[in-house]
Amino acid sequence: MKNHQGKIRYIEKIGKRTPILIPSFSSKGFPHVKDLHNYLKHKLTEASLVSTYDLYYGNLEIDQIYESDILFVDSGGYERNREHDVSDIYGTLYFPNEWNVSLYEEQASKLKTITDIVLINYDYQEPLPMEVQLNRARVNFEKFPDFASDFLCKPTSNEESLINVNDVVQNVNLLAPFDILGFTEKELGHSILERVNNIYRIRKALTDAGLDKPIHIFGCLDPLSVALFFLCGADIFDGLSWLRFSFKNGIPVYMNHYSISNGYWNKHENEVKVLGFSENLCELSKLKYRLEKFLRSSDWDDIGVSEHDLKQLMVILEVR
Repeated sequence: MKNHQGKIRYIEKIGKRTPILIPSFSSKGFPHVKDLHNYLKHKLTEASLVSTYDLYYGNLEIDQIYESDILFVDSGGYERNREHDVSDIYGTLYFPNEWNVSLYEEQASKLKTITDIVLINYDYQEPLPMEVQLNRARVNFEKFPDFASDFLCKPTSNEESLINVNDVVQNVNLLAPFDILGFTEKELGHSILERVNNIYRIRKALTDAGLDKPIHIFGCLDPLSVALFFLCGADIFDGLSWLRFSFKNGIPVYMNHYSISNGYWNKHENEVKVLGFSENLCELSKLKYRLEKFLRSSDWDDIGVSEHDLKQLMVILEVR
């Protein structure tokens, strides 16, 4: 069966190949993110993601963020907004600080090219027409020519909370200047099938236009979702679920479940969490390896999911 769009693609500006799975760090929901990052930074290898918002407000130390081979630097829109991503367990009260494009650019200008940096454009709080988003992002990235550009596409209307995929497809040639094209998972559709169809449509439009650029899905690090979206043409994935759950055999489980099943029931819960985070980083590396192995072998068993889950993936790819 060849009904998939997964393949090795490249971030051409920095010569890095996909798939890339990015453990993200954020103060939103993780008030002790600085301690977390300082403890785990030496375990970060290929990629990590931080935000300009957290750097500006001192939630992370700017001289401590260059541990991974690729550093993705987000615009701070996630920390600025009150809504949560799809992997959040529940939405807690959250009161962000002031954030605007001037503060974003001020902080981005302080980044050092100690490692390869991918910069995400500033995403404005109000919906903007696609042409305006593209123009503002282009101007944004021109100020930081040493960084690879990751264009985060957002909804264009107050009446619609989802990406206007027709707009993306119709403007596909205007996406050529950017190194990566990004979309948040929740803005790609209200169901898994809708997200799958939209990722596939965007990938097909890029392919038809001769643009073999990586697609970045923000807020998606669930192992099974990563495998599915990868098969539909997405390439780069980041999220905070690795700090919310334990990826037990590729399945996110609560930390209490992880503690009991691993015999850590006599350890302090903070120690259990750190052990879980460390093992999650290993699980993400294994998932990346399995996806690459599948591309080489075309053997669906190499994806490494259960027989039941594999059947579901294949059904989704057939019906999309």
